[in-house]
Amino acid sequence: MLKRRILGGLLSAIIAMSVFCVSAPTALAAEDGAVGYTLPEGTTVYADSALLVNLGSDIDRDVVLYAKAADEVRAPGAMMRFMVVAYTLHRLEQTGMDIDAVTGAYTVEMFNNYVAGTGVPTANMQFGETWTLRDLLTIAFIQNASDAVTVLACTLDGSVPAFIEGMNALANEIGCDYTHFSNLTGLDSLGQYTTPRDMYRIIRYAQRFSVFEDIVGNRQYTVKPIAGGTERTMWSVNSMQQSSSAFYYSPLAFSRTGLSEHEGRTCASVARDSGYEYLVVVMSCPETNAAGESGLHYRDTRTLFRWAFNKFEHATVLAKSEILASVKVRLAWNTDHVNLVPAKEFSTVVESSLDPDQVIKKVTVYESEIEAPVTKGTVLGKVELIVNVDQKIGEVDLVAADELNRSWLLYAFSGLGGFFTSPWFWLGIGLLILLIVGYVLLNITYNRRRRRDRLQRVKRH
Repeated sequence: MLKRRILGGLLSAIIAMSVFCVSAPTALAAEDGAVGYTLPEGTTVYADSALLVNLGSDIDRDVVLYAKAADEVRAPGAMMRFMVVAYTLHRLEQTGMDIDAVTGAYTVEMFNNYVAGTGVPTANMQFGETWTLRDLLTIAFIQNASDAVTVLACTLDGSVPAFIEGMNALANEIGCDYTHFSNLTGLDSLGQYTTPRDMYRIIRYAQRFSVFEDIVGNRQYTVKPIAGGTERTMWSVNSMQQSSSAFYYSPLAFSRTGLSEHEGRTCASVARDSGYEYLVVVMSCPETNAAGESGLHYRDTRTLFRWAFNKFEHATVLAKSEILASVKVRLAWNTDHVNLVPAKEFSTVVESSLDPDQVIKKVTVYESEIEAPVTKGTVLGKVELIVNVDQKIGEVDLVAADELNRSWLLYAFSGLGGFFTSPWFWLGIGLLILLIVGYVLLNITYNRRRRRDRLQRVKRH
């Protein structure tokens, strides 16, 4: 009886283990830069940092065409007025204030605390003179007027420090990791810095407000004080917006310059022509070049705009139906692979001389083999689009082109095959061998005992 109980327990354990190994499903396989061109030979950009971007219908469709130390921290000078505009429009949206109804008045305290002794230009506001927020913001931008921007800050946030704190919070919110402000004048300060790429982010954020370009696009503007002062017209201080200037650039939509005493001149601008829109930011431009030419921030800006408008065009470089790779598929009845195609058509701005065949398509497949079922559109890889050997112009997900169902017959055979090759199977075989050996030894011991007992009975009789 003892022998039968031992053998029965071992057999039950092996059977239970075998059932588990066959019925347990096999684990499924997982399913699922530096961008820019090189300037033409002979083209010079004097700025230490620069950025040229083709602006798409939204920020996700923007294309960086040229970057030079675009993430290096620089002094912005008065170019920081783009952040003044962006934050003001942000606050108006938050508070519901009317840009044409809310007004602010210039005071002696404002003059003494934030304007006197700075050397920053003013709009010659008189004490007690009252303007609308639109007038204050527009003149603060196009004239770099320190009195107007001070009244604006105190009207919106109660004080200049509170306004600056709000600007810094917004900069952080929109991803400007290398930007900080400590004043509204644009004067050099250890706590006042940004980068070309962060300035691009600020401008793109501000463009979401419909009134933005009504403010920054003015080449001249007439202020009509609500109280005190007299009506007067003021002009933009930006030479690229003045038709009488040698630096005038007609496609310019808006622009703001700045001057750092220690790092030179800056300029951030947007221009449009023939259905194309480009943004240029240049920072840390010297006053003159080796030939003694001045206005290098204007020259750099114009150089980059002209290159963009003359040498680039919009083109489709990747069709949605283009098969770029395939992945091996197990457990599908009528096929052993699935083709990978781009998740979407990819169109972008490229050099007009570019032959589509010159675009390098660097394909990365995440898994060399997967199991059915496969859902059409499942992301299984990516393709990077590269020109001129190492210039990345875009990246698109690669997805399964077809829907593949699982063959349950193949799945069942796979389960059996998996069982016979699994460690559980070999553990079961080992236990079975031990069981057999134990059974044999038990039988030998049992038979020997029976013979001994029989001999003893014979001897007694």
